[in-house]
Amino acid sequence: MARATLGAACVAAPGPLLELIGGPDMDDPTTQVVVRVLGGRLLLQVAADLAWGRRTRRVDVLIDLTHAASMLPVAARWPHHRRSALVSAVSAAGTALLDLPHPRVVRLGGQ
Repeated sequence: MARATLGAACVAAPGPLLELIGGPDMDDPTTQVVVRVLGGRLLLQVAADLAWGRRTRRVDVLIDLTHAASMLPVAARWPHHRRSALVSAVSAAGTALLDLPHPRVVRLGGQ
Protein backbone atom coordinates (compact mmCIF):
# COMPACT_ATOMS: atom_id res chain seq x y z
CA MET A 1 0.00 0.00 0.00
CA ALA A 2 2.80 2.43 0.88
CA ARG A 3 4.51 1.92 -2.47
CA ALA A 4 1.23 2.37 -4.39
CA THR A 5 0.30 5.55 -2.51
CA LEU A 6 3.74 7.10 -2.91
CA GLY A 7 3.96 6.11 -6.58
CA ALA A 8 0.54 7.55 -7.37
CA ALA A 9 1.38 10.81 -5.59
CA CYS A 10 4.67 11.10 -7.48
CA VAL A 11 3.02 10.55 -10.86
CA ALA A 12 -0.11 12.65 -10.26
CA ALA A 13 1.27 15.60 -8.31
CA PRO A 14 5.06 15.92 -8.30
CA GLY A 15 4.97 19.69 -7.74
CA PRO A 16 2.81 19.64 -4.60
CA LEU A 17 4.76 16.63 -3.32
CA LEU A 18 8.06 18.49 -3.76
CA GLU A 19 6.50 21.54 -2.13
CA LEU A 20 5.50 19.40 0.84
CA ILE A 21 9.11 18.24 1.14
CA GLY A 22 10.18 21.89 1.10
CA GLY A 23 13.32 21.54 -0.98
CA PRO A 24 14.62 24.43 -3.09
CA ASP A 25 14.12 22.31 -6.23
CA MET A 26 10.33 22.14 -5.89
CA ASP A 27 9.70 24.34 -8.96
CA ASP A 28 12.37 22.73 -11.14
CA PRO A 29 10.65 21.09 -14.16
CA THR A 30 13.42 18.49 -14.55
CA THR A 31 13.08 17.47 -10.91
CA GLN A 32 9.34 17.08 -11.39
CA VAL A 33 9.92 14.81 -14.40
CA VAL A 34 12.36 12.71 -12.35
CA VAL A 35 9.76 12.43 -9.57
CA ARG A 36 7.16 11.26 -12.10
CA VAL A 37 9.56 8.65 -13.52
CA LEU A 38 10.38 7.37 -10.04
CA GLY A 39 6.65 7.25 -9.26
CA GLY A 40 6.12 5.21 -12.40
CA ARG A 41 8.80 2.80 -11.25
CA LEU A 42 7.01 2.41 -7.93
CA LEU A 43 3.72 1.69 -9.73
CA LEU A 44 5.44 -0.91 -11.92
CA GLN A 45 6.66 -2.59 -8.75
CA VAL A 46 3.11 -2.58 -7.40
CA ALA A 47 1.86 -4.14 -10.64
CA ALA A 48 4.53 -6.86 -10.39
CA ASP A 49 3.56 -7.46 -6.76
CA LEU A 50 -0.07 -7.88 -7.74
CA ALA A 51 0.80 -10.20 -10.61
CA TRP A 52 3.38 -12.40 -8.88
CA GLY A 53 2.76 -11.90 -5.17
CA ARG A 54 5.39 -12.47 -2.53
CA ARG A 55 7.92 -13.72 -5.09
CA THR A 56 8.76 -10.09 -5.90
CA ARG A 57 9.71 -9.12 -2.35
CA ARG A 58 13.46 -9.73 -2.67
CA VAL A 59 13.60 -7.85 -5.95
CA ASP A 60 11.54 -5.00 -4.45
CA VAL A 61 13.94 -4.72 -1.52
CA LEU A 62 16.93 -4.74 -3.85
CA ILE A 63 15.43 -2.06 -6.11
CA ASP A 64 14.44 0.16 -3.19
CA LEU A 65 17.79 -0.14 -1.42
CA THR A 66 19.64 0.52 -4.67
CA HIS A 67 17.55 3.63 -5.19
CA ALA A 68 18.16 4.78 -1.60
CA ALA A 69 21.92 4.31 -2.03
CA SER A 70 21.89 6.15 -5.36
CA MET A 71 20.31 9.20 -3.76
CA LEU A 72 23.18 9.69 -1.31
CA PRO A 73 25.71 10.83 -3.94
CA VAL A 74 23.02 13.08 -5.45
CA ALA A 75 22.50 14.72 -2.05
CA ALA A 76 26.25 15.14 -1.59
CA ARG A 77 26.98 16.44 -5.09
CA TRP A 78 24.06 18.80 -5.69
CA PRO A 79 23.05 20.85 -2.62
CA HIS A 80 20.04 22.26 -4.51
CA HIS A 81 18.57 18.73 -4.61
CA ARG A 82 19.82 17.58 -1.20
CA ARG A 83 16.52 17.65 0.69
CA SER A 84 14.55 15.95 -2.08
CA ALA A 85 17.25 13.31 -2.58
CA LEU A 86 17.44 12.54 1.14
CA VAL A 87 13.65 12.28 1.46
CA SER A 88 13.64 9.99 -1.55
CA ALA A 89 16.39 7.85 0.01
CA VAL A 90 14.55 7.57 3.32
CA SER A 91 11.22 6.72 1.67
CA ALA A 92 12.90 4.04 -0.49
CA ALA A 93 14.60 2.55 2.56
CA GLY A 94 11.26 2.61 4.36
CA THR A 95 9.42 0.73 1.64
CA ALA A 96 12.29 -1.77 1.55
CA LEU A 97 11.93 -2.32 5.29
CA LEU A 98 8.21 -2.93 4.87
CA ASP A 99 9.03 -5.77 2.46
CA LEU A 100 11.50 -7.50 4.76
CA PRO A 101 10.18 -10.60 6.51
CA HIS A 102 9.06 -9.86 10.02
CA PRO A 103 9.63 -12.36 12.81
CA ARG A 104 6.52 -13.90 14.22
CA VAL A 105 5.63 -12.93 17.73
CA VAL A 106 5.38 -15.96 19.97
CA ARG A 107 3.06 -15.39 22.88
CA LEU A 108 3.65 -17.42 25.96
CA GLY A 109 0.74 -18.87 27.86
CA GLY A 110 -1.57 -18.92 24.83
CA GLN A 111 -2.48 -15.25 25.09
